Amino acid sequence: MENQQNVFKVKKNWEIKKFSVEHIFGPPLARIEMPQEITQGLTLLTDKVLDGDDYLTHGHQLAGQIYHEPYLSVEMLDIVGAAHFFHSCAVEYVTRVLKPQIKNFEEDYNLEVFFTSVWAVSQYQGEYNPAHIHTDCDISSVCYLKIPEYEKRWDEDRNFKESSGDGQIEFIAKSVPDGLENGTYRHAPKVGDFFLFPSSLLHTVYPFLGKGERRSVAFNMAYQVRDKKNGRVKVGRPDGMVLNPKTGAAEFIPPTKLFE
Repeated sequence: MENQQNVFKVKKNWEIKKFSVEHIFGPPLARIEMPQEITQGLTLLTDKVLDGDDYLTHGHQLAGQIYHEPYLSVEMLDIVGAAHFFHSCAVEYVTRVLKPQIKNFEEDYNLEVFFTSVWAVSQYQGEYNPAHIHTDCDISSVCYLKIPEYEKRWDEDRNFKESSGDGQIEFIAKSVPDGLENGTYRHAPKVGDFFLFPSSLLHTVYPFLGKGERRSVAFNMAYQVRDKKNGRVKVGRPDGMVLNPKTGAAEFIPPTKLFE
């Protein structure tokens, strides 16, 4: 398959203040603080896309009860340097997770990581994302560009309801906590927060009250760990990855259709 990284024209070694891969409740969750330049560039990019009335929506493939979910391409991300940044973070994430599990990981294997889809989420009052997973990929993500001020949901006579969860994202490993083990992790996003997580991890976003916009960018990725000697895929997507020339994203063709 053509190397997707050939698409990246804007490359820079970003200084990342925070990058941790945490087993907060089982599945490895990468928490990253985005460089301000990337956050600002993505905000301007999505401003331009959302200002247009004719953007291509990705909403028909998403679970969110959200009106504005425009499709973004890898080339769009590359304009502001985000394609290379996101790709580099995903490579680091997969390496940190798999290196302790696979002997001689970097010596004996090549790792390839591919974008499969990219989109923005422009969420307003009352909209939400039900609990869901992402399919046909291995890695999912979300990064935050705008967080509004939320209106109070409860009056003073219900001050015990102060923590409403409005506008928060919740990752769900299992439905019931077990002793000292948490079953979920709920996070109140800040501008510049960036998460990478397994695509099979359930997650949900709660609605909020207020007139502002809660904006994020999300992407899915696939990966392959390939043996340097025999070229076989040890872990990740089986062979059948092809690049879509219109989007720059990778698509998986099941082996049964390769020879049709």
